[in-house]
Amino acid sequence: MTRKAFFTFSRNKGRVVKLSAFIFVIVAFFAAPLWGTNSESAWPKNPLEEKTLRAELSLVRGSPSADKAYPQTIHYLHEFIDFRNDELAQEERTFILKKKPVRIIPHAVGITEILWAICPGERLIAFNELAADPKFSFLAREVKKQGPIFNAQQVECVIGAKPDLVFTVFYSDPAFKEKLKQANVPLFDLGYFGTIESIKKQILLVGRIIGEEGNAEALVKIIDTRLIDLKTKLPKTVKPLRVLYYDKGGYIPGRFSNFNSLCEMIGVINVGAEQGIKSLKQIDFETLLSWDPDIIIVPQGSSLKEQLLQSPVLATMRAIKKEDIHYLPHVYLAGESQFMLLSANLLAGIVYNDAF
Repeated sequence: MTRKAFFTFSRNKGRVVKLSAFIFVIVAFFAAPLWGTNSESAWPKNPLEEKTLRAELSLVRGSPSADKAYPQTIHYLHEFIDFRNDELAQEERTFILKKKPVRIIPHAVGITEILWAICPGERLIAFNELAADPKFSFLAREVKKQGPIFNAQQVECVIGAKPDLVFTVFYSDPAFKEKLKQANVPLFDLGYFGTIESIKKQILLVGRIIGEEGNAEALVKIIDTRLIDLKTKLPKTVKPLRVLYYDKGGYIPGRFSNFNSLCEMIGVINVGAEQGIKSLKQIDFETLLSWDPDIIIVPQGSSLKEQLLQSPVLATMRAIKKEDIHYLPHVYLAGESQFMLLSANLLAGIVYNDAF
């Protein structure tokens, strides 16, 4: 089985929403049930059983969608990051779908994971190499097995596959997109999405494009239901825990990041957002000490936990005194699909240690 897709667009009128934006994309590591070189001595139990949750999010079938007449004109709101002005921009676009896409290629990991769940596998005809890499994808094993796999330089392979539709996102290589356009390959750019709410919108939009609205609606319903289940299991706290993600070089994600969405999902405070960071900011140890988070999360595969624990400057910080610093596999932090719920589930198990 397999799932993925892509599509083409034409611009309409645009409008910009004054909103600083940033997508928190990190190189990821994942190899269930192993946790890599920085494995914790005893990983805490998560509120939801991960294997079951992962299975529920990997393959979804809802009510059959009605047959449509083609061509179709689809109106939608496209969001993208205006890096120059540090804004989240929106513009109304129109996409003309000449026929139902039956040969689909996704160019991003998140779209691959969404389409794997809602699109019949035989319609997914090729995959980006990152979707087959366990450092980036929750479905790496399945995608690699199905194949074929292309890399970022192999645009000719994508064109040669004669897809009806290619799905890209805002960070897809502009040169890749341009070559597809020159070859008249139908292309749909999904733009920005970095929170669980924006991901749900993208799932529904992808469902409309590929004619699988029933499956898309069923997947969103599972996300909503299981997120309620997750929140119900969280312990009641008098005061929300303050959690900080500390990346290499001392970079901290803020309000418009995947990590902030994870924190909101499990009822904790992202210290970066609390301190006014909008996207990403580099801080020194003195600033970190003054913020004094309850818990610090660091990327797996780094030596950051040891560095923080050994710093004389941070010796009086509460997370240091309690040694409440935890490694997290990067793939959970970089989630851009329904699997963000897996990330929230794991983070909850770490933050609310011994509560489940």
